[in-house]
Amino acid sequence: MLWGGGYLINNLSEKIFVGARVKRLFTNSKEGIPYLMPIDLFMFNLKPRKWVRRETEDLDNWWVDPSTILITQSGTPGRCLLVNKLFKDKVVSPNVIRVIPNKEGYENVGYLYAYLNTWIGQAFLIKDRYGATVKHIEPHHVANIPIPRIPDLEEEINQKILEAHKLREEAQELLLKAEEMIYSELGLPKIDEDDVEYFGGEIGRLVKAFEVKASELGYRLDASYHLPIAHLVVSNLQKVKLDHIKKLKEVADSFVPPRFKRPYVRDPNDGIPLLQGTHIPQIKPLDIKYIWKRMKNIEAYIVRKNWILVTCSGTIGRLVLVSDYWDGWTATNHLLRIIPKEKEINPGYLAGFLLSIYGQVQFQRLVYGGVVDEIGEAGELFYDILVLKPRDKSIENKIGSLVIEAYNKKDKANQIEEEAIKELEIYLIEIAEGGEKI
Repeated sequence: MLWGGGYLINNLSEKIFVGARVKRLFTNSKEGIPYLMPIDLFMFNLKPRKWVRRETEDLDNWWVDPSTILITQSGTPGRCLLVNKLFKDKVVSPNVIRVIPNKEGYENVGYLYAYLNTWIGQAFLIKDRYGATVKHIEPHHVANIPIPRIPDLEEEINQKILEAHKLREEAQELLLKAEEMIYSELGLPKIDEDDVEYFGGEIGRLVKAFEVKASELGYRLDASYHLPIAHLVVSNLQKVKLDHIKKLKEVADSFVPPRFKRPYVRDPNDGIPLLQGTHIPQIKPLDIKYIWKRMKNIEAYIVRKNWILVTCSGTIGRLVLVSDYWDGWTATNHLLRIIPKEKEINPGYLAGFLLSIYGQVQFQRLVYGGVVDEIGEAGELFYDILVLKPRDKSIENKIGSLVIEAYNKKDKANQIEEEAIKELEIYLIEIAEGGEKI
């Protein structure tokens, strides 16, 4: 391929940089600024897990504006994301490369983003990575990447990416709105870890020390089951008078398929996409593999629309509602399948409730295992998870509709983005094979 004019990513950028390597001063959610780690950037929904103090050095460079392109710098370098308005009031880890477009770059930011996500752009992004154990790339590696200018195609690709970007933003807003309704319509107070008290005051909070009476053990000696926030969740659920509590087994069936050997195939036409635990919380599933579609007993691993998939090994409790797009895909045995009884409960509502802290904490308290956390292979522990079901069916359906629409928009955005990137890749290959200068 011939690249004309010496055009580089730097020509479309006002600034390409990372934050300074400084000590992060972490604090609690009541006093700090929401802090997004690199892994948080690709989560659906966008939520911080840590907060930093306002006195943290170099903090001014950690804010990001819409239309900035973020690129992971280390670990798995080269993954790209376009910033939307939900990043407002949040800071991003300094270990993420920021590409701030100039005026020309801003007008073509969708095309720039798409190019960096093609296999050609990815190859350029990681070709200069360094490091023995943890791989890294630097801002100057990004700045010096050549970019083809294709007047006949740029605007079309740009508009498709911007459409996908808007749909992702709308999907995240819908999921946030559904969560807010769970609290406001059901009368549940918002809570987090900072709302519970630990034994020993501030010292106890640092090591999360707490007491449990022998009469409250309930044959469970693992600390996770007795965390104060778990007791707070159950207590708050039991205090709600206008709705009624159901156990998960009353409103849904569930199962975990057996372990299996995974015969992967390279040609997508010979296989079925396989969802793994890492894909469940992602805004777009990365590094999808395909499993041979003629594998023995493959029906046991196929998932269907409106099922809820929950990680039951490793990081517990991450979940997703299966949309039309994922209907017929396969999923690993490390994902619990929850099949809502649709006459009993709206699938979207059940997914929304389990995504809230009132569902997540209940999954966390069931964890067992010394090295790898588990909840799926020692009996149906999750059967007794409490679900608050509105007596007013219209509230349940309204919340459920928001959640279902959120996942459908997310997947529609991914389809549009994938089509745009594929179209660009095909065009670039054709140009290269023809030896044409661009």
